[in-house]
Amino acid sequence: MLKYILEHSEEICRISAIDSGKPMVDAAFGELIVTCEKIRWLMAEGEKWLSPEYRSAGRMMFYKKAKVEYVPIGVIGAIVPFNYPFHNIFNPLLAAVYSGNAIVIKVSEHGSWSALHYAEAIRTALDVAGAPPDLVQIVTGYGDAGEALVKSGVGKVIFVGSTVVGKKVMATAADTLTPVVLELGGKDPFIVCEDADLDVAVPTALRGAFQACGQ
Repeated sequence: MLKYILEHSEEICRISAIDSGKPMVDAAFGELIVTCEKIRWLMAEGEKWLSPEYRSAGRMMFYKKAKVEYVPIGVIGAIVPFNYPFHNIFNPLLAAVYSGNAIVIKVSEHGSWSALHYAEAIRTALDVAGAPPDLVQIVTGYGDAGEALVKSGVGKVIFVGSTVVGKKVMATAADTLTPVVLELGGKDPFIVCEDADLDVAVPTALRGAFQACGQ
């Protein structure tokens, strides 16, 4: 996968820039390089951190041994936003598949076009690896599609998006005690203190407001 990404880096950045409205340089540094680094880290460190660990059973249980093992969850559901089309698909995918899980990713309705291109790259990688073609699935749709994914019986839900929708995801997942990982954000007021360095504050404010077409 890393080789494929590097060989098609310009195309990947172009697709991301077109679908999200960001400049090519942000697609390169904010998505492509970040994703490649996560792949590199998993390849170098993943096996170490997923290996079984023996731990102390404590003085009260001195005659026993304690062992921590990491086992696959099964199928993970991920709901991701449009602002980093490439990274937001591959970020949950890499960790899920590496740790032995299948994953269903519901992409934003504003990022469906780029998802079609990235899905083709994923299918190619799975085929080369000899993995089942349906190990990774990408679905599109609106809020009802995301709700259906949370209710589908997946073993864990990952949601990246607004606080408002995050609360709904958590409430829905609570009905089945499905574990949830939330990364929440939003567009908040930008407060500039009187003693701030305006040469730093102004470009930061502009980047936050207009980097992805004001979204």
